[in-house]
Amino acid sequence: MLSPLIWTLLGIFNVPGGKAVLSRLIPLVVVYCLVRFKGQWRLNLARPEFKRFAVISGLLLLFLTIQHLMRGESFSFTRTLLAVLLYLLVVPWQQFTLSTLTRLCALSGMVVGAGAVYEVMLRGISRAGTLAANPIPYATFAAIILLACLCALLSSSTVSSRDRALYFLGATGAIIAVILSGTRGIWLGVLVALVITAIISMSRWKTRAAIFTMIGVIVLAGASTYTLDDRVYNRYKQTLAELRQITADNLNTSIGIRLQLWERGLDYVGQAPLLGIGSQHYPDLIEEDVVEGDITARAAPLADVHFHNQYIDTLVRTGLAGLLLLLAWTALPATQLFTKHGTLARNISTSTLSLILVAGLTDVPFHHTHLVYVYSLLLGILLLIPSPKAVS
Repeated sequence: MLSPLIWTLLGIFNVPGGKAVLSRLIPLVVVYCLVRFKGQWRLNLARPEFKRFAVISGLLLLFLTIQHLMRGESFSFTRTLLAVLLYLLVVPWQQFTLSTLTRLCALSGMVVGAGAVYEVMLRGISRAGTLAANPIPYATFAAIILLACLCALLSSSTVSSRDRALYFLGATGAIIAVILSGTRGIWLGVLVALVITAIISMSRWKTRAAIFTMIGVIVLAGASTYTLDDRVYNRYKQTLAELRQITADNLNTSIGIRLQLWERGLDYVGQAPLLGIGSQHYPDLIEEDVVEGDITARAAPLADVHFHNQYIDTLVRTGLAGLLLLLAWTALPATQLFTKHGTLARNISTSTLSLILVAGLTDVPFHHTHLVYVYSLLLGILLLIPSPKAVS
């Protein structure tokens, strides 16, 4: 029953073609659970929090399906979310506990860290995550695992020494993967999420435990950076160099290209703010903008993929209606867990949501269906596992 979850956490970001395995594994497990646990979907839908999540997911699925049929929008997000929703519906999650999920996250952190070291140190690849996916969603995934492990360390005084060691190792591996990915936007997202998690957890921490934990995280991150690589400093220097080039009117840097894409995207949003201009239409506008000099030839091909901003990209493709639905779907689990569940479930969901919202400023997390699997599974399971207050 847990094999899709296990493969999501251990396989799709570490094994080339891992996502294809998951797309075949989920239907098998769904069929098995439908036969083995008849009526389980009714019990899961009886959970008010998950029912709300299922409803907003259904509305989003319906909207995106209409967009696909009427305007030729990509069906990948829709297909992925549908598979995850079916999986969440039919599994008897009351048989598992929150510690099952957090221990799997810790194991995932160790695996992703080992994979990052293998890629960068042994294979000589410049950025971790290149072999199986893409460094940016890979870094986002590693950051989610890092936050889950840190929340497990911070959110309870009843965690055993063995589990604390497990979570610490998971956080260590995840930090290594985040650093070796060389992804600046995710570095910023992790910092913001850590601050938010610290703020909402402060009242429950013992002062000494809080101080030593934060010092440990800082020392761990610093030691990982110093021991493994100097890429954090190199990326800092690269950022300064790119900013200098931008002031000299060179927009063909990584940051400059993003600025061009954001400007063009916002201009297109103004043409059809409610439902967007659609993925089929804006490439023609990009070609016209290249001719007119509004975007450089180097930046233009990237716009055919996405606009390097989740909010602008969604507005261009599906308009304000699509963005509001996406944001409601993204935020609903965390808002429900924040008020109704135990500390650990609340902190994991809040920190993950914070990371995704910040990551969406410089990339499009949900353009990568790997992350749709991870986010919807993690938050959906947190809504379904029993009595988080009893285990956190």
